[in-house]
Amino acid sequence: MSLRRYVRSVVTVEPEETVAVAAEKLCQGHVGCVIVVRNGKPIGMLTDRDLVVRVLAPGLSSAKTLVSDVVTYAPFVVSASDGIETALRTMREHGVRRVPIVDDDGDLIGIVTADDLTVMLGNRMYQLAQSIEGNADSAETR
Repeated sequence: MSLRRYVRSVVTVEPEETVAVAAEKLCQGHVGCVIVVRNGKPIGMLTDRDLVVRVLAPGLSSAKTLVSDVVTYAPFVVSASDGIETALRTMREHGVRRVPIVDDDGDLIGIVTADDLTVMLGNRMYQLAQSIEGNADSAETR
């Protein structure tokens, strides 16, 4: 199963914007991260946790601090044609919960999150359980 189902609008920010702008976009988008883009290509990721650890805790001004000063550069990405297994492997190997999706030109076209995959896999397990429930005779072996 490809990741095409997760091709969708993504909340983005430019590296030259302030952290205050990024925080506002997080709030408005009801998301936990913004993808930092340059010319439509993902160059970094900034999470709500990053804002706390890299801006608030050290007492920096969100109105004066630029995204470029606190972003995590070079995000791990996947292609829309990649399978769910690739996204899971990428998350596991790199310890990330969110992976931007890019097209063949490297342009940002979506994002897949650990929450997305948990919900999808949970739904699949539920569907499987529903197909089994009531149909299995405990006296039979299959």
